[in-house]
Amino acid sequence: MTEESLVATAQRLQPQLLSHFMNLITDNRLAHAYLFNGADGTGRQQLATVIAMRLFCPNVDENGLPCGHCPECQRIQAGDHPDVVSVVPDGQRIKVDQVRYLKSEFTKSAVEGNQKIFIVDQVDRMTTGAANSLLKFIEEPVGNTVALLLTANKNLILPTILSRTQVVDFLRVAPGALADSLAAAGIVPSQRYLLATLTESVQAAKALTAEDWLKTAQLSVGQWFSAACAGDERAFVRVQTELVPLGSNRDLQGTILDMVVQVWHDVLRQQNASVSDDQLAFPQVAQVSRQMAQHLSIDRLVNIMTLTLETRSQLAGNMNFQGILEALTLQILAQIPR
Repeated sequence: MTEESLVATAQRLQPQLLSHFMNLITDNRLAHAYLFNGADGTGRQQLATVIAMRLFCPNVDENGLPCGHCPECQRIQAGDHPDVVSVVPDGQRIKVDQVRYLKSEFTKSAVEGNQKIFIVDQVDRMTTGAANSLLKFIEEPVGNTVALLLTANKNLILPTILSRTQVVDFLRVAPGALADSLAAAGIVPSQRYLLATLTESVQAAKALTAEDWLKTAQLSVGQWFSAACAGDERAFVRVQTELVPLGSNRDLQGTILDMVVQVWHDVLRQQNASVSDDQLAFPQVAQVSRQMAQHLSIDRLVNIMTLTLETRSQLAGNMNFQGILEALTLQILAQIPR
């Protein structure tokens, strides 16, 4: 089985957006700044790279697509083209030296022609100062340049940047297609629904299941949930002993918070409908979540869901991960009828 080409991947994931941008380039109507908003696995990186290829490819096919094989396309895919400037976070943040590099490149003309393109992935991981530097470029572009800013969450982007870019929302991957892809990747049935709520990327799903991280996290969050539902204050202790050690970096901490949202969402979904175990994010605690669906009033459950959904913005605001979970646990315990 041959590996799918970058162009084919973009065509499969976002056919309408791909066609739209190829037409914009053909008609010379490409704007100078876009914000691509799409979850991992929706093709935002692939589309950005194909746009860059199309701008430089000398062998565009009859459908207006870059060939993918010429030296220009190959250099862009390899990250070796001097007029295609790409930046991705170095660790958890886009760092100061990367921002200096970007600012330096903003002031330079194209090396091999009259066109230059900037691709900044996970732009939400820029500091406010770095984002303001980027804003200056967007407001005062130099020469024939295009900036493609990529994010999985536009709500984390400065409003000033949102207002000065054309925001492009990517369509989500069809759940059925994602489930089939996860099954083909060897993901066990008890983890497929949960993974489909956490990511749209099979590669990211595999990374989460490596070394049984997801299995351990699913078990630990389920046990924390069961204790909280029982009004057991040992749920508070489980935060420090079981959940916090799993969050070894900011990304994993965010994933754990997303899992906490999903275990309570299982309860919400079962309040008015029967849901089979294979359609639950946490099938191993299905009996507990069904009991809570009957036991909690809709008002209490909505309060709990609201509390869990707020944890992500708290983490983005640099609140302490353990503190977020401990406060959430106490607030949930207060909602559980004794």
